[in-house]
Amino acid sequence: MFLKLLLMALVIAGAVLAVRMRQPGREPARPVAPAPAPSSGGRFSPVRIAAAAVVLLMILGTGLFLYLQWRDAHEIVVVRVVDSSSGRSVTYEAYQSDVEGRSFRTLDGRVVTLAEVERMELSGRD
Repeated sequence: MFLKLLLMALVIAGAVLAVRMRQPGREPARPVAPAPAPSSGGRFSPVRIAAAAVVLLMILGTGLFLYLQWRDAHEIVVVRVVDSSSGRSVTYEAYQSDVEGRSFRTLDGRVVTLAEVERMELSGRD
């Protein structure tokens, strides 16, 4: 939580600094020197190529992260519910993302809620 607040403060400080840098200074106006003619290789400068590569890498990383999250959430797991008092067990199949706390939703849409004397065991599908 502290790191989130620190990150937010850094972003705000950066935004304030950027706005101050863009505002014209209070110094008297100086004559502006003519800008040099742009070079012919300015369109594909190394800085632009590096920036484009970083943006492309970020987009690919985000896509990979979202795909892996989706794949893990849609993995089918075997849920075994064991009654501690009698030792009986019942086996169900559910998506990993549908298992929450002491309840889960099976593949066929049934919602199963465990009692206090039951325990849940998860395992991968064979």
